[in-house]
Amino acid sequence: MVGAVYDFFTLPRQVQEANLREQVRRALGQGGQTPQTGQWRYADDGAARIIRKESLERTILRVAKKNQGMATASDVALEADVPIEEAKKALDTLVTKGFAELRVRSSGTLVYTFPEFMDGDAPLENF
Repeated sequence: MVGAVYDFFTLPRQVQEANLREQVRRALGQGGQTPQTGQWRYADDGAARIIRKESLERTILRVAKKNQGMATASDVALEADVPIEEAKKALDTLVTKGFAELRVRSSGTLVYTFPEFMDGDAPLENF
């Protein structure tokens, strides 16, 4: 009897969560598999929905656009909530692929620049 009363109050929420999980599985084309933990997280507002985490590359681009085409490893690490080493590795990869340039400020700080987001010439030297 207690179980019936419990189900009476919680069944709508259980059905909603089960339907949401099934929609995610279908959207990913994974059948009965669950989404990878590193790519998905539950919503911060506690709602019964799953949202996709922003990729590190997308975070880097967002930081660069916000900072007039410049990003540092510490900016990216702070924004993406990743270790600085991981942020630096991702930035170095973008430099290697030709999407960014590594420069140095007159103060000696390493800065990764994204020319398409830059307004004009910044006080940087080639590295």
